[in-house]
Amino acid sequence: MKRYLAMGLLLAALPSVAQQTRHYWQQHVDTRLQVTLDDKHHILHGHADITYTNNSPDTLRYIYMHLWPNAYKNDHTPYARQQDGNHSSTFYYSDKKDRGYMDSLDLVLDHEVHVDASSSADAPDIVRIDLPHPLLPGKKLRIETPFKMKLPVVFSRNGHTGQAYYVSQWFPKPAVYDHKGWHPISYLDQGEFYSEFGSYEVSITLPKNYVLMATGNCMTPAENKRMDSLAALPLPPATLYKDDFPASDAEMKTVVYKEDNIHDFAWFADKRFIVRKDTVYSPGTNKLITTWSAYMPSYQDKWKDANKHLADAVLHYGKWIGPYPYNTIKAVLGDMKSGGGMEYPTITLIDRVASAKLSTVIIHEAGHNWFYGMLGSNEREHAWMDEGLNTFYEQKTTKVMSKDSAARKRKNALDESLIYYQFAATNDDQPINTHSEQYRSLNYGIDVYYKTAEALRWLEQYMGPAEFEAAMKDYFETWRYRHPYPEDLRAIFEKHTSKPLDWFFDGMLNTDRKIDFKITRARVKNGNTIVTVKNRSDIKLPVAVAAYKGDSLTAMEWASPFSYKTIFLLHGSTWDKLVIADETPDAKTANDAYRRRALLRKFAPTVKPVLGLNRTYSEKLFVAPALGSNAHDGFMAGLLLHNLTVPENRFAFALAPMYAFGAGSWTAAGSLGYTFYPRSTFKDITLMADAKSFHNDKTDLNLNEPVYTRYIKVAPSLQFTFREKDPRSTVTRTLMLKGYSINEEMLGVGVDSTVPLIVTNVNNIYGKVRYRHQNDRTYNPFNYTFDGHGNGDFVKLNVEGNIRINYNVKNKSLYVRGYLGKFIAMNNDPAITNRYILNASYSGVNDYLYDGTYRGRNRTDGFWGQQVNAFGEGGFKVPIYNGAYRSDNWMAAVNLKTDLPKIKLPIRLFFDAGLMPNPSPGFKNIKSTMMMYDGGIELSLSQDVVSFYFPLIMSKDFRDRLADTYGSKNVFARSISFTLHLENINWLRFPSKILKTAGG
Repeated sequence: MKRYLAMGLLLAALPSVAQQTRHYWQQHVDTRLQVTLDDKHHILHGHADITYTNNSPDTLRYIYMHLWPNAYKNDHTPYARQQDGNHSSTFYYSDKKDRGYMDSLDLVLDHEVHVDASSSADAPDIVRIDLPHPLLPGKKLRIETPFKMKLPVVFSRNGHTGQAYYVSQWFPKPAVYDHKGWHPISYLDQGEFYSEFGSYEVSITLPKNYVLMATGNCMTPAENKRMDSLAALPLPPATLYKDDFPASDAEMKTVVYKEDNIHDFAWFADKRFIVRKDTVYSPGTNKLITTWSAYMPSYQDKWKDANKHLADAVLHYGKWIGPYPYNTIKAVLGDMKSGGGMEYPTITLIDRVASAKLSTVIIHEAGHNWFYGMLGSNEREHAWMDEGLNTFYEQKTTKVMSKDSAARKRKNALDESLIYYQFAATNDDQPINTHSEQYRSLNYGIDVYYKTAEALRWLEQYMGPAEFEAAMKDYFETWRYRHPYPEDLRAIFEKHTSKPLDWFFDGMLNTDRKIDFKITRARVKNGNTIVTVKNRSDIKLPVAVAAYKGDSLTAMEWASPFSYKTIFLLHGSTWDKLVIADETPDAKTANDAYRRRALLRKFAPTVKPVLGLNRTYSEKLFVAPALGSNAHDGFMAGLLLHNLTVPENRFAFALAPMYAFGAGSWTAAGSLGYTFYPRSTFKDITLMADAKSFHNDKTDLNLNEPVYTRYIKVAPSLQFTFREKDPRSTVTRTLMLKGYSINEEMLGVGVDSTVPLIVTNVNNIYGKVRYRHQNDRTYNPFNYTFDGHGNGDFVKLNVEGNIRINYNVKNKSLYVRGYLGKFIAMNNDPAITNRYILNASYSGVNDYLYDGTYRGRNRTDGFWGQQVNAFGEGGFKVPIYNGAYRSDNWMAAVNLKTDLPKIKLPIRLFFDAGLMPNPSPGFKNIKSTMMMYDGGIELSLSQDVVSFYFPLIMSKDFRDRLADTYGSKNVFARSISFTLHLENINWLRFPSKILKTAGG
C-alpha cells in the first residue's frame, strides 16, 4: 500500500502536455463543518460535509485528502523530520500525551457508499480515496465523515496552551487538483498551504464563557450581541487571569460562521480574551469593514492600537492592490511556534513572543488576506508569491505609517535584509523561486520574504511605480479567488510595460548569485555624462545610476538589462558623486560610488570606532581597544585593527598589537585572509595567514631582573570546503593545507657563574594536512578528522572521531571520542624527537605548533599549569607533563563523558581509557602493551568553552607521578584540571558562523 501511494503521488505530480495547454479552470469545494470542543481532554469531535465540484476537463478516479493533524502523530512524520532537519528537538522530546492526531473517520460518498482511505506510514497526514465511480467533468461529489481531533500542545500553528485554543489545519480537506495535477502536501512548519476556494459554514459548540474569534461572519445573534457588549466593557486590570484560567461554564453554546470565496477556516477560543471593535471603509468600494482584536489583559498596552493596524492594512493594500471584499478582519493574540504570526481568511493569529513591532506583524499578517487569502497561489512551491509580495507591501505600508521620507535609505540599517546581504556575501543565498522545503531554515525567512521584497522594489522602480501599480491591480482583479502561478503574474506584468522583464522572472527569481555592480568610469561630454558600469553578477540585469551634488539628487538613469559591462548616457553634468541607486539590491555597496574630484575616485576608506555594519559607500577600518593577559606577559593592552563586519568582506583582517606590562615589551596577534567562492567542487576556498608573538617562559633564578623568552609564529593555510549536493545538508567537509614557521627563544644554563643564563633561538618549519568531516545533525551528531603533520625530524599521524549520542531527554547526551595516533621518528636523536612524541595528557608544554590558547603556556606549576586540552591526542584530564604515559610509537584512547539526565546542573561524569606500547616490554612479567585510565566529575561552563575536571580515579602511573612531584597529600588537588577551547574559532569568518548557528 505504501508503494502504491508513492506511485500515485509521483503520477499526480506529472501532468500531461494536454493538461498544460488547456484553458483555465478551477475546482470548487464547499465545506460544512460541525465541531464540539472538549476542553477537559483537548479533543474536537467533528463532522465534515464537503461538496467537491470537478470543473476540470479530466475524469477523476481518486481524490487526495489532507488530514493535517496527523503531522503531530509521531516523531517520523514529514513535519517531525523537517523539525529534525531544522535543529528543533522540542517535538521529538515531547510527551505522547501532548501530541495530536486525527482519527474516527467514516467516509461516505453521496450519502450511500462507505469507502476506505489509504495512507503511507511516512505521510499519515495525506490519504487517497479511490472512487467507486469515476467523477466526470462538471459533476459533483459529496464527501461526509465524522472525525475526532486530539489537539496537541502548541508546537507549530495548531494546538492549545492550557484552555486557550488555536485551531487551524484541523479538518479533513481535499488537496488541490489544477492544470499541473494533484498537489497532496504534508503539513510542514517551514512551508505553507494550497487549498481550493469555496463557501464555508461552520458550527462550533463549546462552553458558553469562551470568547470565540473565527474566519468569516458570525450568524448567531446572541453571540454577536455578547461580542458587542464585551467590546464596550472598560479594560480590566492587566493582572487579570495572568496565571490561570477561569472555570468553564457547564452550559454549552453553538456559534455559526459563514463566508464565501475562501479556501480555509480557523478559529481561536479563550475565556480570558479582551475584545475590541472598530470599523474602516474599504478603498474603491467604500464598504464598511468591521475590525476586531482579541488579546489577554496583560497585553492591553501593547495591543491598544491593534484595530488601527488592521485598518492601515485595509486602507493601503486596498489602495495599491484592490479592495477588501469581506465584512470583517480580525487579529488575535496567541501562541504559535512557527513565526511571528499566521494568516487565515479574514483572521490572523499573532504570536505573543513575536519579535518585530506589533504594527508590522499585524499589517503583514492582515496583508495575507490579499496574498494567500484572495490570490491563492501554491505557497509550498512558490512561497515568494505569497510571503515575498506581502512583505513588499507590508514595508510600503509601514513606510507610509512612519511618515519617514528616508525610510528606504537604510543601507546601513540593522534589519532582516542585512542578513540577506550577509548570505549573498558568503554565497549562502538561495534562489527566490525555490520550493519551501528545500530552503535551509534561516534562508526560508530571508530569501522568501526579504530578498523578494528587495527584488520587487527593484522591479517597481525599473518599470516605473505607476506601471507597477497598474500591473498589480490587474493581477489582483484577474486572479482574485483563483490559483495564479509565476507565469501568470509574469504575463500580467509584461502586458503593462514595454521593457523586457526576463531579467526578473528568468534571472533574479532563479539565481543565488550575488548582485554586485561597480561604476568603473565616468566622463563628461557635451553637457552629459557617459557612465561605464560593470555587472559582476553573471546574469543579465538592469541598473540605475544616481548623480548627487552634495546631498541633492540631480539625475538618475536606468541602463537596460546587461551582463558584464554597459556604457550609457546620464543626462547632465552637475554632480560630484555617482552611485548605484538605492533601488538596486547591491550586495557590496563599498564599490558603488564614483567620486568626481577625489584622489581615489572608486575607493574611500574610512576609520570607525569598535565595529559597525558594511552597507555604506566606503571600505571601513575599525579600531577598538584590545586587552589580554597570560601568565608570562601579565596584563596586555593595545589596539585591535580590523574589518570584521556584516556583510563580511572577502578580504578580512584582524591585527592586535599590545603592550605587555608584565614582560615590559610588545606582543601581537593577527590574521588575514581572502575567501574565494568557486562554482564547482568547492563551496569556498580560504587563503589565510595567522601570526602571533607572545612570551612563553621567564626566569629570575639568580638574576636581578627576570628574563623573558618569546615565540614568533607565522602560519599560512589554504582550506577547501566541499560543496554538498543538498543545500539542507548538515555535513561540512574541509581539507586544509597549513604551514608553520615558529621561532622560539630557549632558556639555557651558562657554562660558569659569569654566564648564569643563555638564550638561544630555534626556528622550526612544519607542514600539516587535515581532512575533517562534520555532520551537525540534530540527533547523534558526529565528526571525524585525519591529520598528518611533521618536519624533517618526525611525522605524526592522528585519527580522531567524536559522536554525541542523545539520550531520550532533551539536552542530555553521552559523548564519545576515539583517538589513534602514530609517531614516526625521522631523526634518531631522542633529545630532538622527545618533544614531539604522543601524549596521553596534552597541555601547553606539548603544544609545539602553538595552535592552542593557554593562559600559562609552558607552566607546570600553579593554577595555570593545570590547563589541559581535552581534545589533544590522548585527551586525558590529569595534568601530567613530560612524564607518565608518553609514546614514541603509537597510542589509542577512548574518552567518555555523560550528562546526568535527572540533574539540571552543568555536571557530567567522565572516563578516559587508553593503550600504548610498554616502554620496557622485554622485562619479565611486563606486558608489551600498557593500559591507562582516569575518571571523575566534569563541571562544564560556557557551552564547553571552559570545563573543570575533578579526577576521582586514575591509573597507577598518573598517581605515582603526582605523588613524586607534589607529595601524596596533594595528589587530588594537583590532579584537578581545566580546559579553555578557543583555538577552533576562525575569527575572520565569525559573522557568518553566528548567523548559521542562529539558523540552526
